Amino acid sequence: MKKILAIVLAAVMVLGMSSFAFAEDTVPMKIAVWTSNESQLELLGSFVQEFAEKKGINIDVTFESIAYADFTTKLLLELQGAEAPDVYWVTETSAPAFIASGNLAVLNDAMAEYDPADFAEGAMSLWKKGDDVYAIPFSTSPFILLYNADLFEQAGVKTPEEYIAEGNWTWETFREVSKQIKDATGVWGYQTVDGAGYTTSVMQNLLPIIRTYGGDAWDAEGNVLIDNDGAIEAVQLFHDMVYVDQSVVPPGDESSFYTGAAAMTLSQISRVSNLDEVTWKWGMCTLPGNNPVIGQAAIGAFSGSKNGELAAELAAYMTNKECVARIAGIWPPARQSVLDSEEFLTSNSRISPEQMKNAVAASIATGRVLPAHELYPQISVEAQMAYDKLWNADADVAAIMHEVGDIYRSYVG
Repeated sequence: MKKILAIVLAAVMVLGMSSFAFAEDTVPMKIAVWTSNESQLELLGSFVQEFAEKKGINIDVTFESIAYADFTTKLLLELQGAEAPDVYWVTETSAPAFIASGNLAVLNDAMAEYDPADFAEGAMSLWKKGDDVYAIPFSTSPFILLYNADLFEQAGVKTPEEYIAEGNWTWETFREVSKQIKDATGVWGYQTVDGAGYTTSVMQNLLPIIRTYGGDAWDAEGNVLIDNDGAIEAVQLFHDMVYVDQSVVPPGDESSFYTGAAAMTLSQISRVSNLDEVTWKWGMCTLPGNNPVIGQAAIGAFSGSKNGELAAELAAYMTNKECVARIAGIWPPARQSVLDSEEFLTSNSRISPEQMKNAVAASIATGRVLPAHELYPQISVEAQMAYDKLWNADADVAAIMHEVGDIYRSYVG
C-alpha cells in the first residue's frame, strides 16, 4: 500500500511540475504594425500582457514597426518566409488581396466571446467572405483637416468653422483661403497628408475632392469613375492650387504643417500627438465638401503561424470592447457601443468633445473607405506611374486621368 501511495504521490508531483513548467513557458509572438509611436506601442503591449494573464501563460511580444508606405509590400514578403509575424495589421485597400491569399486565419470562433454583433455591419464588410471573418477592424478613422489658427488670424482670414457655420466650406473656398494665407504670410496654405499626397497617399489626397465633384475610383458594380468630368475638374482644381496659385507645398518640398510651415493639412486623430510641442493655436474640422475618406485598418492572425490558435485569440482580444474603448482616442472604433458613448467624445485629451463630435464623429457618419480590390497592390503600383505625370506645371490633367481610368478598367471593369 505504501508503495502504491508513493507512486501516486510521485505522479502528482510530476504532473504538478509539468503544469508549473507549462505556465512558466514563454510563447513568442510577433505583431506587425505601422506605428512606431512609443506610447501607442506601450498601450498595445498592455493588451498582450492582459491576454497572457487571462490565458495563464507568458507571452514574449515583439512589435515590428514597418513604415506605412512599405507596409503591405514588406508584409507580403515576410509572410512567405521564416520571420512571418503571428498577428498583423491590414489596410482597407489590401483586405480582398489578403483574404484571397489565404494568409489570414478565420476568426469566427476566436471573437465569439467578445460580442461580434457590436461591430457595425458596414464596418465589417471588407473583412468578411461569406460568413467568415478574416480580420477585425480596430480603426475606422476619417481624414479630417487640421489648421494653424494663428496663421488664419495673421492673414485676416475666417476660420474653417466660420465657413462651416455659413454653409460655405467648399473646395473653392478652400482654394481661396489657401492662396490668401500664402499671399499674406508667405507660408504655404496647405500640406498634403504627411507630405505624401503625390505618392503613397495620392488617393487619400485626391478622393475627397473627386467624390465631392461626382467622381470616384470605381463603384460597387465595377464602374470606373476616376476620369469622368467631375473627377477631372476636381484634380484640375488641386493641380491649379499647386502650380497656378502656388499655395500648396509642392512635390519634393519637405515643409511640414507640424513645424508651422503650412496653414492646413489632411490628417487623422492618431497624428494629433505631433502637435504636443507647438506654440501656436490649432483647430480641427471636417473637410470641405464633407466627403472625407475613411482610413480603416484591421488586425488579423497569420494562418501559417506556429501558434495560430493563440494568435487568433489574441487578435480577437485586442478588439474587445474594453480594449477598443482605450484606443478610441487614437483609432476611432468600429464598435457601435463605443462610438455612441460619451467616453469616445472624451477619449483624447488633446481634442475637445466638441471637436471629436463635429469633426471626427461627423466625418465617420459621412465618409467612405478607400476602394478595395483583390489586385489592389498591382493596381496601385501601375496607376502611380500615371499619377506621377500629374506633378508638372504643364501636365494635361484630363489626358492623365483618362490614362489612370484605362488602368483601373483593365483590372476592375
